[in-house]
This record gives sequence, C-alpha cells and structure tokens, in this order.
Amino acid sequence: MDAAQDPDIIALYNSIYSDPDYLEGPNDKLFFETPLHRAASEGHTRLALEMLRLKPSLGKKLNPDGLSPLILALRNGHTATVKGLFRYDPDLIRVHGREGITPLHYVVEMENIDQNIDLLIRFLL
Repeated sequence: MDAAQDPDIIALYNSIYSDPDYLEGPNDKLFFETPLHRAASEGHTRLALEMLRLKPSLGKKLNPDGLSPLILALRNGHTATVKGLFRYDPDLIRVHGREGITPLHYVVEMENIDQNIDLLIRFLL
C-alpha cells in the first residue's frame, strides 16, 4: 500500500482539513502530547514520518512526561519507527528529554545488550 492509500495518512489529512492547527498544539504550553507522540508510541511509522515531513519541529517536542517521539518509539520497541525517525532527522538522537536523557542514553540503558549494540552501530554510522 502506498502512502496515498494509507488509512492513517488519509485520516491525518482529514484532521488537518477539519482543523488547520491540528499539528500545532497549544502555543502556551511547553509540554504537550502531539499526534506525532501518539503515532511513534504506537509504531505507526508511515504516519509518524508524514507528520514529521509536514512539521519537522514536532520531532523535538516533549510530552508531559518529558519524552520525545523517538524515545517513545524506543521504549515501546518500535524499531522500524525509530529507524525511520532517525533517518529523517539524525539530530533527533540529541534531543534532551526528562532529566537530560537523550534517545542515545536510553539505548545504552536498555536491557538487551545485543539490541543496544545493533542500534548504537546503526545510529552512529
């Protein structure tokens, strides 16, 4: 299925059509849950990348828990989403979240050492 036929992407554009500020979020809040946070957290890679293309700054926003979309994808084991977000914007690995933790710090702290090494190599190459 191509992106034009993806029901999640069609729904995204329908939401934007209904509310042009759909991806904006409240301007008076430093931390808020964006649609990108939800897509990354749930592993909806194509949808997350479409949102990032439309509004690249969403990749650096923190949710109320102080977590970036990339960290949420990591925490939930959505490797394809992590790789997609990173390939789109390698600087997302440097976004400081809660307690100054970056996605790179989070990868190092993960329990599966083989997965850590694989992810670190891929991130750093």
